[in-house]
Order: sequence, then structure tokens, then C-alpha cells
Amino acid sequence: MVRKKTITIYLIIFITIGLLLLVAGQMRHSNSLPMNRPQVADKDLSNVVDKNAIDLLNDYYRVTDLHARGFKGAGTSVAIITFDTFQPSDIQLFSERYHLPKANINVIPLFGGAVHKGPSIKGVTESTLDINMVHAAAPDADITVYSAPDGLPLSIILKKILDEGKDQIITTSWGKMPNPAEDARCYQIIEEMSKRGMTVLAATGDYGRTLELANPLSPALLPNVVAVGGTIVTADLGFNRVIETIWPDSVRGWSTAYPLPKYQSAAAASPTLTAESKKYRMLPDIVGPSVVQTSDAISAEHGGLHFYVTNPTTGKGEWGPVIGTSVAAPYYAGLFANIAGGLHKGLGDIHSQLYKLIESPAYNKVDTTDQEHAVKGGQSFTIMSGLGSLNAYEIAIAFKLIAKEKQ
Repeated sequence: MVRKKTITIYLIIFITIGLLLLVAGQMRHSNSLPMNRPQVADKDLSNVVDKNAIDLLNDYYRVTDLHARGFKGAGTSVAIITFDTFQPSDIQLFSERYHLPKANINVIPLFGGAVHKGPSIKGVTESTLDINMVHAAAPDADITVYSAPDGLPLSIILKKILDEGKDQIITTSWGKMPNPAEDARCYQIIEEMSKRGMTVLAATGDYGRTLELANPLSPALLPNVVAVGGTIVTADLGFNRVIETIWPDSVRGWSTAYPLPKYQSAAAASPTLTAESKKYRMLPDIVGPSVVQTSDAISAEHGGLHFYVTNPTTGKGEWGPVIGTSVAAPYYAGLFANIAGGLHKGLGDIHSQLYKLIESPAYNKVDTTDQEHAVKGGQSFTIMSGLGSLNAYEIAIAFKLIAKEKQ
């Protein structure tokens, strides 16, 4: 009897462990987006450096001027491409903290959607910050998240967005090394997107110190994609004065796969460029906030906007700083969503319009070095900062959304 009882106990334990492992495996590979509100991290947020950072960015880039006129992205949809999951409640926490309305998010899963893998939450952070930055710049815009499993070719996702036909602005912060065949497919799909009034933006990446200048990442290298590089935005402790400098980690260079586009002809006259770079498609086109910090930050790596991100593996979330060109690209996607919404139409490929403004106040000329200010900005185009960062008010005037006010 004792032996039978012992065997029965072992069988119960074995079956219980098996069931637990099965459930854990299903949870780990689940494609669903959990809606439970995460536990708030035990951290005092009263003195974090980015307490008013969204207002700071919107004021500095003059996005606030568009909001004040009622242009907040209503009537537009911004597509975000992602290869990892996110938690909607994290987006809501961000909205509450920065006094934004609830984000209107629609998720379209492709082939089952993104699946979070491994202990790293870098991909989850990417998805979360992309949504938050679009929402920060265009609080009334709809957001469509195209959730894809890792490894799915970008061309398939772009074709899905094209076929859906609901989005005016598309942004991606995921990059890869060039693949001629796949890049050609993406280029052709984006050409068709442009004809239908869609605008595609992509982050250039954060490997500027190590990546070869003649080997930038895709899809930012494509001539019909607005390549967005990064800057450091430094505010004084009172959030009264802002200095913007180039971020050295921002990827820049030229793609030998594509000759110099016609729209970059005037930019190629810049004396700062090498003879090699002038022959090919150069990037970035524009730069924007990648590191947001206060003047007492030890270094750029100690700065960054704070986002709440929940670890899918542990279920625990916390606020933490994030830096990268991934911050800038979706922020500018929101900026252009404000303009598209105000015009009640898509913008299409905007490269020609952007480069026609090369000598205009539409751009903030960014220093070409770090905060030491060894070299001041001012050139119309550089391989580090492209045309410069955006002045949303002047861009809106150039796109005929608003009339310039008399001084």
C-alpha cells in the first residue's frame, strides 16, 4: 500500500509539473496582447529629468504651434511596423503622465503577429516608444500597429499596408543590412505607396560610431524613404533654454546601391561633403530628438526620455530612459500626420519638398559635433545632420497648411 501510495503521489507531481510547463510554454509563445495593468514601479517620479519633456519637444520643434491651431492628427492614420509585442496599459500610463488623450490603437497581426522571445525587452521597448512618440506629436491621430513575426520580409509588411490603404504615414524603427533583391521589392512598393499619398519614414540606426559610411541600414537608405537621424536635445534645469547638437551614434553615410537622387542635387554642393558621398543617395535626410536630457546629465547615455515598459516574461514594469533614432522617426511621423490631417490628404513622397527648403528657416541647423561645440552648425547640408532638424511651423507653411503670420 505504501509503495502504491508513493507511486500515486509521484504521478500527481509529474502530471502537475507537466501541466505547468505546458501553460508556461503557451504563455511564452502567445501572440495575444495582455491587457492587465502592470504594477507601477516603486520609484519616485517627482524629480525625473523628463518630467515635462514632451512639452519641451513640442515647443522646441514648434509642434505646439500646430496643436494650437487644431492640427493634432485627426483624420489621419499612422502605420507603425514592429517585430515585438507591447502592452496597451503601458501606452496608457505614458498618456496619463504627459496629459495626452487615450491613444486610438488598432493592431493588425501578420502571420500570427509578433512573438516576444528571450529575456531582453529591447524589442518591446521599441514597440512601446514608437507608439508613444507618434501619439506625443499627433495625439488625435489613429495608430495602426502592423505586428509581424521576426524575420518576415519588410516587403510583405509594406504590401499589406498598401493593400489596407488606410494609413497616410508609415514609420519603422527597425533596420537591417542591405539586401539588393529585398530592397528593390521594398522600393517598388513604396513607389506605389507614394502615388497613393503615403509617406514612409525610417530611423537610420544607432551604430554611427562603428558602421561604415558607405554601408548604411535599410530601409532608411532607400531614396523614397525619409531617413531620420538623431540629435541630442539638452535643456537647462528650468526647461527654459534648449541646445541641439548632433548625436555621434546616429548612422549616416551614403548608399552605393543608389545614385544621387535629383532632389539631393543642391545638397551635394555643400563644401562639407566628400567627392565619394556626392555620387550617391546620402542620409540622413533630416535629424530629430534621439537623446533628451538636462544640462546636468553626465553623458548622452545617461539621458533619454522615460517610458514605462512591462517585461512580458516577468510581468513587471518600470519607468526607464530610452535613447536612439527610434525616438526621432516616430515623432516626426506624428508631426507629418498633423500636416496631412490638416490638409485632408496624404503627402506622398516629400523629399522634393523637403530639399527645396534647404536654405529656409524650416530647419534648425544642428552643430556637427557634440556638446563641446568645437564646430558650429550652419551648413545647408552635412553628412552628419542632413538638412537639419524640423521647425514644424515653417514646414506647415511650406506645405500650405497655414499662412505665415506677419511680424
